[in-house]
Amino acid sequence: MDATLQILQGIGYLFLLTLLIVFWRKVVRREEIRSFWMLFAMAWTLNLLGNIAWAIHDVTANSPLDTFSAVDLFYISRYLLLGIAIWLYPNSLKRQTGIWAGVAITLTALLVWTIYFNPAMRLRAGDWVNFLGLAIYPILDALLIVFAWFRFRSAQGNGQNKFFLLLLGAMVSYGIANTLNLTNYVFPAANGELLPNIFWILTDTLLLALALGPYKFTNDKE
Repeated sequence: MDATLQILQGIGYLFLLTLLIVFWRKVVRREEIRSFWMLFAMAWTLNLLGNIAWAIHDVTANSPLDTFSAVDLFYISRYLLLGIAIWLYPNSLKRQTGIWAGVAITLTALLVWTIYFNPAMRLRAGDWVNFLGLAIYPILDALLIVFAWFRFRSAQGNGQNKFFLLLLGAMVSYGIANTLNLTNYVFPAANGELLPNIFWILTDTLLLALALGPYKFTNDKE
């Protein structure tokens, strides 16, 4: 493995652990909206558990883990928890947000199919299952980006816009990372694994700024 990639992955794990400590600290100390931080803490805990399960497989098995496996249940569950958190807090988003999210998911799925599917099938000998294991994440990212965008729009003028701007930036950054990861799978390039790791680290950096910064995040009634 390239030394630079190893360093980036090491930094990524440190950021992930730091985020977990910060999120769970907010839960224990009941800071701001506790349920929101609990969902985020649970989401990143699942992310860590998925990484650990992946690492254990790589150490104990004679072959690398497939890109679509039982480990993905950890990562997909993470999206479910984040989606619930962003949708519900500090107040539930409007129903029309769900319509826009559906449109975004559909368009993203069509783009993934159009751009990546046929080249992936030619390169990977028709292995559509492992392709799905990477293609599903930019689609799920589109959902979170739409939720975060509407959350940011609804926060204008109430003192929470900076908080949700950072959240939006984090969701966009994560979506870029997963899209680059899929692109490298379909169109392999030298050092193609570096850029996704940079954007995953950027995601955690933005979330740390969000959690540690002096940004107002309360229910309207508080």
